[in-house]
Amino acid sequence: MEEPKVALRERTRNAVRAQLAEAALRLFVEQGFEATTVEQIATETGLSRRSFHRYFSSKEDVLGQWFAEMGQELAEALAARPAEEHPWHALRRAFDDLVDRMSTRPEALVITQMMLNSPALHASHLEKVAHWRALLADVLQRRLADGGSAVPRVAADALVGAALASLESAQAEWVRPGNERSLDDLVDQAMKAVAPLNER
Repeated sequence: MEEPKVALRERTRNAVRAQLAEAALRLFVEQGFEATTVEQIATETGLSRRSFHRYFSSKEDVLGQWFAEMGQELAEALAARPAEEHPWHALRRAFDDLVDRMSTRPEALVITQMMLNSPALHASHLEKVAHWRALLADVLQRRLADGGSAVPRVAADALVGAALASLESAQAEWVRPGNERSLDDLVDQAMKAVAPLNER
């Protein structure tokens, strides 16, 4: 009996966190990150400020959690790529779902602009990207070892770092005023500038 109760509590907690995150993202888009308060986010979901802090330490933490979840999804996507695929191409394809979601969600453009232009948020973003880099480097090193290549950690880390830097460059161009190119095309262009995108 205890396990179902724990599972129910966890599902309820996750549901409330998701509602708070959705409300926060909507308010960030509508009125800007700086102008949005924790009280407003809590009120949107019928909670108090104190209740908000049971789920998130700050409004920055809402976006931080969002990016942390993305990192785990990227690692899973990379792990699922075909074993014979070239590492650089596998990294590019691991970005597909993220790029697709960012391209189809109108708020993603505004949130990306906020992340890149707000010093506090950009610092938090860089911290999360460092976490992504560690996750992806772990997966890439395992992939290469499984393929019979004993690759030093530094090599896997360098490949992932270059791929993430390409993604960041593409995002910066994507949110630039006047840009008309898709994020997908920009990621391709950025990564091809570093190395060819060969499948094998």
